[in-house]
Amino acid sequence: MTDHQTRTPGRVRGPILACLSGASDGTQTLAPEPADAAGPHPDFLARAAIWRDQAAGLLSLAEARLRSAAIGREPAGEATRAPRSRAPRQAPVPRPRHSRPAPQESRQYAQPMATTAARDDRLTPHAKAFLQVLRARCGKTRETTITKGTAGNIMSRSPRTIRRYLVDLVRFGYIELKTRCNARGLHLGLTVTLTERVLPFFEEARGLARWLAETPKALFQPFGGMIDTTRGQFGASGVTVLSSKNQSQINSSIVLSEIPEGQRLRGTMGLWKKKESAITGKM
Repeated sequence: MTDHQTRTPGRVRGPILACLSGASDGTQTLAPEPADAAGPHPDFLARAAIWRDQAAGLLSLAEARLRSAAIGREPAGEATRAPRSRAPRQAPVPRPRHSRPAPQESRQYAQPMATTAARDDRLTPHAKAFLQVLRARCGKTRETTITKGTAGNIMSRSPRTIRRYLVDLVRFGYIELKTRCNARGLHLGLTVTLTERVLPFFEEARGLARWLAETPKALFQPFGGMIDTTRGQFGASGVTVLSSKNQSQINSSIVLSEIPEGQRLRGTMGLWKKKESAITGKM
């Protein structure tokens, strides 16, 4: 009898015990309880339908396990919509400009560039400074390769801000951008090319020729910076004028022509003898 009672289901054993003990109104009934009359739980029915489809071959075993585990789980959207007690977010306090760190030491310098971008009110001051850094990176050429992260470290700005600077410079015609890729098609960075609006006018032959055409031609005056023709022939200051007092007018050809021919030969022979005696004395 004891073994038979232990094997009896709970939903059956409860009403039997109630019937044996007697209800409060004196009646005895074997009807099921209201909770048992409601039927299986909806989650159980949903899982049973899933495994029924899996047995029929409509679902794989892994898909059936995922769907069965997802039943009865709280949706992620409802969890996020639940109100959370968060502390009010405080706005970051702006750092005073005078307390910002100084730039790092560098030997980088910018080549000559036009002031068109500096006078352009459509650009922000930091975009103009970034254009000057690009000019310095180009050196004697017109191209340089950068990445937004590297430029952000140089300018102490975020890559998103550097992107905004590049968009403005491209929009107003100061630079041209091209994406650098390797043989596999991976992006390596950006190639920045400066336009004519950044370079000075004398960098190109066309601009230099235009400037020379607009400039009036100067008169050809040889030694114009050395001799002042407006002060006369002897009016230049700091120049000693030749005269008979400070300069002897001696012409060697005239002096030799006045000496008789015999005397010139004797003098030549005397010099030759002196030279021979000096040579023999040394030997």
